[in-house]
Amino acid sequence: MGFTKLDLSLMNPEITAKAHGILNSLNPFARNNTHGHITASGLVIHEEKVLLIFHPYIKEWFQPGGHIDVGETPIDAAIREVYEETGVVCVADAPDSNTPLDIDLHMIPANPQKGEGEHLDIDLLFSLRVLEIKTSTEKMEQAWIAFDAVENSRVRRALEKLRT
Repeated sequence: MGFTKLDLSLMNPEITAKAHGILNSLNPFARNNTHGHITASGLVIHEEKVLLIFHPYIKEWFQPGGHIDVGETPIDAAIREVYEETGVVCVADAPDSNTPLDIDLHMIPANPQKGEGEHLDIDLLFSLRVLEIKTSTEKMEQAWIAFDAVENSRVRRALEKLRT
């Protein structure tokens, strides 16, 4: 799998400025970075379905994921976030587990309840394999969705990458 250079000049100038701010910061993973941060998520497939969570603030179905804690690798953060949000225990499902399946840049709206302003997330998506399904303590709505029923364009793009 090769990498394609991301040409930020083709993007919205605001997103480009925030992406540069994140990538040039001392800690691009820090939650307090005002531009945004690098996050990690997991594409979990089991019995021809993909695991998605309903984001209570954004009101959309996404792959589970979140912030990378100090000392964590992105793949470890993806595995932890999947477990915390869904109760599903996973491992990397790729020969080179440190290589993300997909990278996505997306704006996150301000969330006054968390004291967070609008910011950019640069999300690293990893392909994960199920080891065990337990009950989550986070009480997030979750579902195993058939591939052809997935509406999220980013998840559809990642599923297509796995097919090729």
